[in-house]
Amino acid sequence: MAGWPTIDRADDQRLAQALRAGHTTAMAELYDAYAARLYDYCHVLLRDQDLAAQGLHDSLIIIQERIGSLPDARLFRGWLYAVTRGACLRRRAESGIPENRQKAREAEGLVETDESTRRLVHAALMVLGGQQRELLDLALRHELDPHELAEILNETPQNASVLLEQARNDLDDAFAAVVVAATGRDDCPSVAALAGPEGRPLDSETCGRLARHIGNCPICGLRANRKVATARLLHAMPIAAVPDDMRPRVLGTATPQYADMRATVAMRSDPPRPEPEYESDDEPRRRPGVWVAVGAAAFGVLVLAGILLVLPGSGGKENSGNQAIAAPPSGSPSEDPSDSPGSASPSKTKKSGTPTPTPTPSKSKTPKPKHSSKSPGNTQPPETTPTQPPATTPGTLTVSGCDMKWSSHCSVTVTAEGGPVSWSVSGTSGAIRAGGSGDLGTGESAHVTVSRTYSGICIGGGSGSVSFSSGASAGVQWNC
Repeated sequence: MAGWPTIDRADDQRLAQALRAGHTTAMAELYDAYAARLYDYCHVLLRDQDLAAQGLHDSLIIIQERIGSLPDARLFRGWLYAVTRGACLRRRAESGIPENRQKAREAEGLVETDESTRRLVHAALMVLGGQQRELLDLALRHELDPHELAEILNETPQNASVLLEQARNDLDDAFAAVVVAATGRDDCPSVAALAGPEGRPLDSETCGRLARHIGNCPICGLRANRKVATARLLHAMPIAAVPDDMRPRVLGTATPQYADMRATVAMRSDPPRPEPEYESDDEPRRRPGVWVAVGAAAFGVLVLAGILLVLPGSGGKENSGNQAIAAPPSGSPSEDPSDSPGSASPSKTKKSGTPTPTPTPSKSKTPKPKHSSKSPGNTQPPETTPTQPPATTPGTLTVSGCDMKWSSHCSVTVTAEGGPVSWSVSGTSGAIRAGGSGDLGTGESAHVTVSRTYSGICIGGGSGSVSFSSGASAGVQWNC
């Protein structure tokens, strides 16, 4: 990003080693190299100058205290941003969002863009999902690579690359749509019908319709100028300026006399970091208590929904095929100890091979048990071999792909053929997510819900796959 200090990967490794060795100048070097970048990222996540300052302070202190946990100095840059993200989201979850947030002042001399272009870029960004905006910010303004994005967002590098490419495409389409909606109403009568009243913000569905129209309309296609570089669009947005008092504040806390304070700050980083709840700039502000209560309620609903999806018969349907549970195969031993071979149940004594004493003499021709010559009077039961249950041959998991078409999700069907099967989702490829596991009896089926991982404009087609522990793979596609 223009105006930010330039630091290459070799400098990252040297800085990480200096921090680990406890060099006296290491924290000052870290601040000078990364404070401007990390403060702007904190402001993107928190949208308040004071919260962003607290987030930057905590992040740098945690980095100093936890540098020993970094396994490889080559991972330093991605780790910096991952620590910063976690600290900001924890502070947001604990403190809530203030009713009257104060945005930071804009850093001077870093970008030179007219106000009309900024408004168009901002309108295009607001069409995208929150995760897409964050991905574009990290990749294009902070210049992080897919491996670093994966570290920050807890994704695989492959998925991070796919999500980033989709976000780029969506931003291009959204920018073309807002440009045409703002300037093309007089030249093309279809624009007003598709975009709605002039001045109304565009949503993702409206942008999708406009983008498809632009692709087929020679007039709007020329006006949209879809070849504008995405990176240039992001560079047009303002950068938050670091408060003047941040450097002495951070470096003061880094001195030996504040070791207890640093330990307390680092200790707060132990709980798992929550995922962000993205919002638009126009969303009403929530009081802190309401924010925490809503987050807790939403988490509870998600946990309950997950439990209901796993439980057999959820949704009021019997044997619907969703998360089917396999019945024990015929001839398999019961889990009841009283039914196990060799149990002392009186009703099953005859099956065990031990003779049953008769109270009165019987005239039957059943031979009497012979006495052992070594222990007269003691009967010796004949040796018996416990009946072994027939061996169960494991089955094969077959899977069938699905097509989302215009929807954002579809169901992959898994079926056990030739015997019972235990299955689980082992991974995905492409811009999709899926999960689940279970046990299936012979011939039983279950369904795995697959959904796209981005919430922006869906234009054109895409594909991915869901992999299972058995090695099977199901293809997933969509065409919007």
